[in-house]
Amino acid sequence: MEMNVEPILAFTNVTKQFGDTRAIDDLSIELVPGMVVGLLGQNGAGKSTLMRCALGILQTDAGSIQILGESVANIASSTKAQIGYVPQQPFGYEGFTVDKALALHRSFYPDWDNALEQEWLQRFALDTKQHVQRLSVGQRQSLALIMAMAYRPKLLILDEPVASLDPIARRQFMADLFDLALESGSAVLFSSHITSDLERVASHLALIRAGKLVLFKEMDSVREQVKLLKVDTSHPLPDGLNVLNRCGDQVLVDNYQAALHDNDAMLEVKSVSLEQLFMELHR
Repeated sequence: MEMNVEPILAFTNVTKQFGDTRAIDDLSIELVPGMVVGLLGQNGAGKSTLMRCALGILQTDAGSIQILGESVANIASSTKAQIGYVPQQPFGYEGFTVDKALALHRSFYPDWDNALEQEWLQRFALDTKQHVQRLSVGQRQSLALIMAMAYRPKLLILDEPVASLDPIARRQFMADLFDLALESGSAVLFSSHITSDLERVASHLALIRAGKLVLFKEMDSVREQVKLLKVDTSHPLPDGLNVLNRCGDQVLVDNYQAALHDNDAMLEVKSVSLEQLFMELHR
């Protein structure tokens, strides 16, 4: 990644409080063009809150958020038109047929990609004459994805975008998502509990626990540097390891290097899948 690339989305020391609960705790992260960031965390970890803060739906209590160099607090209409968003539970257009809903939505975006719209209508097998209120939950989610992506936004925010899709449609969409980010120079922030989707398409992993950013790095580095150690508790761990969680003699760490393997503390080193990482983090 080039250090001089202007971030599309930047969170700087963001904090959001709900009463006595700190939903987001001093979080900083930047997304640059072509980056697909998978957001992983338990229910209530702060994922949806973070996305709503990015969209200006919620105001932060501290810190700042910028999109394309503009503060979310007073973002220009032209910049808003470069943001795509799909919430967990879409959305209006009751009383419209699919084609009429798309025609209305399309009218707001001069850069709408008609070919992309038609390709995904066919892929998701949506009947354009069907009324929106008669669509299944998965079909509504498919339509919401088309509406959010067909104008090729510079920033795409997706909150559990494929939970209602069947496995084939989900896999095809996730592959397209990564290609779209690269082709359009976009940045994507998406949350999902389906760890196989995150592993398949995310370029980076952002792991949140109780509002704190526990881990943010390239997915390849996660595979190489996050390990589960069995340790001799009578010896100290070597310097340089970032302990993510510890349960007895089982220690989940980041920044593991092969050169550390001969340390007296380490009895066993295991690689972990993303699902195992998630489970071990919350033991």
